[in-house]
Amino acid sequence: MFSPPAIETPNRLAKLLFLVLVALILVPAYVNGQSEDPKVLELYSEAKAAQAAGDPATAAAKYESILKLQPHLAAAYNNLGLLFFQQREYKKAADVLEKGLRIDPKMPSAEALLGMSLYEMNSYAEARPHLETALRQKPTDSNAELILAKDLSDLNEFDAAARHLRQLADRQPDNQEIWYLLGKIYVKLSEQALSKMNAIDPNSLLVHEMSGEVMESMKNFDGALVEYKKAVQMAPKEPGTHYLLGNIYYLLAQWDSAIEQFQAELTNDPSNCKAQALVGNVLLEQKHLIGGMEFSHCKR
Repeated sequence: MFSPPAIETPNRLAKLLFLVLVALILVPAYVNGQSEDPKVLELYSEAKAAQAAGDPATAAAKYESILKLQPHLAAAYNNLGLLFFQQREYKKAADVLEKGLRIDPKMPSAEALLGMSLYEMNSYAEARPHLETALRQKPTDSNAELILAKDLSDLNEFDAAARHLRQLADRQPDNQEIWYLLGKIYVKLSEQALSKMNAIDPNSLLVHEMSGEVMESMKNFDGALVEYKKAVQMAPKEPGTHYLLGNIYYLLAQWDSAIEQFQAELTNDPSNCKAQALVGNVLLEQKHLIGGMEFSHCKR
């Protein structure tokens, strides 16, 4: 079966960096609160100034100096990990963040950053527990939940990924990226279901109908046409089969074939209002009058 290529959303790194800006706002206060050493506070001020000036390399060097003076200053590891992350030095970021979490396991921003760093390193299985821990520590962290959903998708845990994306969509209904990712997950779930159906019986009516529907959803109308024809051949008296085939002919503007299938569908199921309506649409397309169309048995 054809699978759509993976498409990365634009500026993904920039988005990830935006997601962790909270660390820059909240964590520095911990450094001030954890140390009264004048040299440490001086280095911290210099690190902040370097960050503000857009010089992450200098800021990182200042934090490394802080950690030489006070290696148990947990928040400094968090800040240094963020700086390495910003420079795309994900391995360095992960190493530093792990050290900080060994000192203070309850730093949600460090857990989230560690999970993001591992995710960027394609270490999806290793990233998962850190992202889940960050979300447990801060259940409203939509940023950690989004990266966790992506991570779960890459682990082929589509049900779990969809659950997180639906929760995100409830909180951020106007976030187009969330709906995009959710749409991709639903395609994957459809393919997964079809694969299981194929394993049970690859030549069943339901397999051909679902294969056609998946292809139709991807605008592969020629492929859908083949599958729906097989379904009609297998079960010409089954309600619904002729309608699916007729609808593809309708989408391809093959009017005569569409009417033939819709009429066959109405023979099997006279109450199929969709088939009746599409017959009317075809007749309008062919500039014929609709006469004597009976809708009294339509299902409501």
